Amino acid sequence: MIVGILGMQGDYEEHSEILKTLGVDVRLVKLPDDLEGIDALILPGGESTHFARIIKDYGLEEALRDFSRPILGTCAGLILLAREVLDAPPGLTLGKLNVTVRRNAYGRQKDSFEAPVKVLVEGEKTMVGVFIRAPRIENVGEGVEILATLEDGEVVGVRQGNVLGLTFHPELAGESFFHRMLIESAR
Repeated sequence: MIVGILGMQGDYEEHSEILKTLGVDVRLVKLPDDLEGIDALILPGGESTHFARIIKDYGLEEALRDFSRPILGTCAGLILLAREVLDAPPGLTLGKLNVTVRRNAYGRQKDSFEAPVKVLVEGEKTMVGVFIRAPRIENVGEGVEILATLEDGEVVGVRQGNVLGLTFHPELAGESFFHRMLIESAR
C-alpha cells in the first residue's frame, strides 16, 4: 500500500514517520502525476493560503478534485477539504467535506494548545490533540459523521464517505488512530 502526502510545506515528515511505523510506503506528492498509483492521500497541516497557491501553481487543483480514494486532512488540510471557509481570502477549497470551517479560530501561533480529544468511533477513547493556529468546524452538514470532539462537545474530527478531516495534528502527538482509519478505508 502507498499513501501519498502533499509534500510541499507543513508537517508532512511527521505524517510520513507515523505511516512508516504502520508498515505503509509513502510518496510525497508535488505534481499531478505523483497521485498515480497511490491508495490514499494526506493533506497535512501548514499554511492554508500558501497551500492553495502552491496547488494552483503546480497544476494540482484538478487532480485533487478528481482524486476519489481516501483522504485525511489535518488542520490546513481540513481547510482545503471544506465546502466553505470563513474569514479567508478567496482561494482554493476542494469541497470534499460538507463542513464550514473558520481559519485560525483559536488565535495566533502563541495561542496554540494541546487538549484531550474524545474519539467517538470504534469504542470511545481519548487522545492528545495538538492545535496550532487551528481551524474550527463551525457547521457540520448533511452526510458528515462526527468522529471526535473536545470535552465540551466542540467538533474537531469528521468523516464524509472516505474523506476524514481533523482540526488538530494527531501526528505531532504520535497518535496513529486516524492514520490507521485512513489505511483501513483504502483497503
